Amino acid sequence: MAHGLIQSSNPNENLEDVGLRYVRELISKCFFQDYEDWIFGALFKMHDLMHDLASSLAQNECSIISSQNHQISKTTRHLSILDSDSFFHQTLPKFTNKLPHVRSILFATGLEAPRCKADFEKCLSEFKHLRSLELMDGSEFEALPEKIGALKHLRYLSFAGSKMKRLPKSIFKLQNLQALLVGAKGLEELPKDMRYMINLRFLFLVTNQKRFLEGGIGCLECLQTLFIVRCENLEFLCDDMQGLRSLRKLVIAGCKSLISLPQSMKSLTALEELYVCDCEKLNLMMTEEEKEKKIRPLSLRIVFFGWLTTTITLPKQLLEGSTDSLQTFIIGDCPSIIELPECVSNLKKLQKLQIRHCPRLSKRCQRGTGEDWPKIAHIPRIEVDLDDS
Repeated sequence: MAHGLIQSSNPNENLEDVGLRYVRELISKCFFQDYEDWIFGALFKMHDLMHDLASSLAQNECSIISSQNHQISKTTRHLSILDSDSFFHQTLPKFTNKLPHVRSILFATGLEAPRCKADFEKCLSEFKHLRSLELMDGSEFEALPEKIGALKHLRYLSFAGSKMKRLPKSIFKLQNLQALLVGAKGLEELPKDMRYMINLRFLFLVTNQKRFLEGGIGCLECLQTLFIVRCENLEFLCDDMQGLRSLRKLVIAGCKSLISLPQSMKSLTALEELYVCDCEKLNLMMTEEEKEKKIRPLSLRIVFFGWLTTTITLPKQLLEGSTDSLQTFIIGDCPSIIELPECVSNLKKLQKLQIRHCPRLSKRCQRGTGEDWPKIAHIPRIEVDLDDS
């Protein structure tokens, strides 16, 4: 998507769906193999012969910079940098203003601060037409240079493996940015100006703050996928999540201090996949106002709750709103949950109900016994793990 290679003649079709269709077609032709779909992404392999063929066809567009190779073709569009010292001090000085076609840079090794900071800033000044920039594990920058804001064409920015603590103010000038993956150690704070990133579709977020401010993330109307991961101090999400009108996938994982989900989640009518796991203090009960009796129709297809040690009750409002859409419902390692909500028996399209390592719930849902079993007998596939200690 960052390079404009995914297109559709249907203006109502999401580009993410088109891209997934491309991948599936390549799998059907054995270009990719051993596809696995995970919560955090997809994994697949490429056969050595296919890799060699792709490499030979792309040799004029792709360059890998290492301690043994300092050369770049003038037609290069994609740079992979295995040795940043060689790139900054031997390659870049030779090709200043001579690489107008470079559109993506991947730093596969860490950038040490402050030694590489000035070199990295020069790199940003040299490649003003970048569409994709990625810093892999080990980068020690605590803040990106302000010059990042000059990359007006940037669509994809990832520093998920770095120690980044702060976002520069200029980053919110990147109004074409579609995907942002934020540091492994966690940002000190997520600024309100997030609302200006109007084209953001994918956000992977790690932060050390206690709560999200209103008028920030909740204003990202184009956001399709949101990961909130390892935010160990986070107690509350933003209350204005109803602004995420396009959100289709929400993953909340490893948020040890999270207490509750906001009421506004009931307004995420486009949400198709919800994964909540490893949040040991989370209470999933979403209290309704007495006056609010109307159930909002939702689009949830997959719901996963896992490793929620203190959770007692499941959010029936979300399930009731998904009567006509929910297909897969998985509950795992939730030892305090006692029963399924009454509305489970009304989930018309539910194909799979999986209950694992939930000892108090498993015993009530055992096939052929238990008062809860008749309510869920209509589900084609039920997996209940009864071997719980």
